[in-house]
Amino acid sequence: MPLDHTKNMLETLKYYSDCQITQTFTRNQSQILVVRYIKETHSFEVTYTGTLIKRTYHSIDSAAAAIEQAIGNH
Repeated sequence: MPLDHTKNMLETLKYYSDCQITQTFTRNQSQILVVRYIKETHSFEVTYTGTLIKRTYHSIDSAAAAIEQAIGNH
């Protein structure tokens, strides 16, 4: 997925922060990660479904980079 699309998706999550939307990324019908925006902390929470490790990113750029790395390296 192009980095611009990932950033656009993150902007959408942030814009609709009152709706508690999550975005799931899959590869070969296997979940890789789940992303949500946390309004209270103004951050993105990325949960890596294989390990259940959660990482928090405070900017769209850092969250997008982490997502792209996970998708490319899975």
